[in-house]
Amino acid sequence: MVGVIPLKVLALLVLAWLAYAFLGFVKFYATTGCLPLGRLAFVKLHDPDIRPGGLHEMVATNVAHTLGYSAVTIVHNAGNERMYGSWTEKNGVLVWNIAALDPRGNRASVDWHGALRELVFADRLRTATWVHDGPIGGPRFPKNSVIFWHGTVRNGFPLLYGGCGCEPYYYILANYGNVPFAITATVLGWFTPFLISPLEAFWELSHYKRLQYEYLKKVNGIRLINLKNYEGTSATPTDSISGNSVPRP
Repeated sequence: MVGVIPLKVLALLVLAWLAYAFLGFVKFYATTGCLPLGRLAFVKLHDPDIRPGGLHEMVATNVAHTLGYSAVTIVHNAGNERMYGSWTEKNGVLVWNIAALDPRGNRASVDWHGALRELVFADRLRTATWVHDGPIGGPRFPKNSVIFWHGTVRNGFPLLYGGCGCEPYYYILANYGNVPFAITATVLGWFTPFLISPLEAFWELSHYKRLQYEYLKKVNGIRLINLKNYEGTSATPTDSISGNSVPRP
C-alpha cells in the first residue's frame, strides 16, 4: 500500500503535465495557426542545404503539402543576417527561414547550465537578433505553416544534440505556448526525421562522421561536401509521410 500512493501521485503529476502541455499547444495554435513538427534533419548534405531543390527542403515542403499547409517555417541558429530568406516551391508551398543570432557565435559549444536555465525560463533569446532577409523585430513567420527546427549537427553524434535551430524553436514554442508544451514537443520532435523520411534519417546517422568531416573540410575555399552529390536527386523516392525517403548509395 505504501508503494501505491507514490504511483498515484506520479500519475496525477503526469496527467497534470500533459493537460498543461495540451493547453500550451491550444494557445500556440490559436495564436500562430502553425503546427510544430520537430527537427528536420541530422547532418548537412550541402551548403546551404536549405535552398530551392535541396533534399531537406523538399522533404519539408512535401510534408506541408501532404498535411494541407500552405507554408513551412524552418528555424535556424543564424550564421549571418542575410542567408535566411523565403521562396515558393513548385508544389506551391512557401518556404520561410527564420533564425536567431547567438551572441556567442554559431560555432559556440553547448552551454549546459544555460540550456537547463532556458528549459525553465525560455528567455535567453528575448534580446537576440532575429533575422529573415535581414534583422526583424522578434520571431516572425507565416500563419498556416508547419514548423521545423533545422536540426543539423556539425560535430558529435546527432541524437545527443538538438543541432541548428533547437533553442530558438524551443523559445518560440515556450513563448507562444508554454514551457511544458515546449519541452514535450521538443522531446518528441527530436526523432521526427525517422517519421517523415526514415531511410534518409538512418542513412544520415550511419554516415554522420563522414558527412560532418566533408562539411567542415574546405578545398581551395570550397566545402568538400559541395563537390559531391549526397542529396539523392537521381534516387527513387520510397514511401514515407513526406514521400521523400530516399535510398542511398
